[in-house]
Amino acid sequence: MKVLVRLLFLASAIALGFWTWNILFSNPKTIIRNRLKQLAELASYSAREGNISRVVSIEKLGGFFTENARVVVDVPGWETHTFDSRDELMQAALAARSSAASMQVKFLDPNIQVDSSDQSALIDVTLTAKIDNETDAIVQELKFTMRKIKGNWLITHVETVKTLKL
Repeated sequence: MKVLVRLLFLASAIALGFWTWNILFSNPKTIIRNRLKQLAELASYSAREGNISRVVSIEKLGGFFTENARVVVDVPGWETHTFDSRDELMQAALAARSSAASMQVKFLDPNIQVDSSDQSALIDVTLTAKIDNETDAIVQELKFTMRKIKGNWLITHVETVKTLKL
């Protein structure tokens, strides 16, 4: 019986050590992928979302960006929009939630390049957004720049990637 208790204790200690190691020394690419997934979840919303939930989601969304983050959105068929701060971006996100009943956002196939100091990263990703159950989704290539600030990976710059026109 003592041997079984000791083996269980040893297994628990190994599992706790493995978990602690992964939390403290996670791969920056894994952390960035998780941040992008969380960002997509916060940018997505349904028609049933209440006003309080909407504001809370927008506040959390703003936490993914630096205060002076710059976002340049150039979607074909729409005019170019530039946001020069986190506050401007949050206001635009709130306005978008007021104009569309629902939106589902996904970031597909992120290509993440972390610099040698593990303090900044360039990310090429494909955004898909389905608005109000439309049959066709908006698909756009984006380029993110992220920096590690006080232990958190924050977005400093986003711009759409111009694709070839046929």
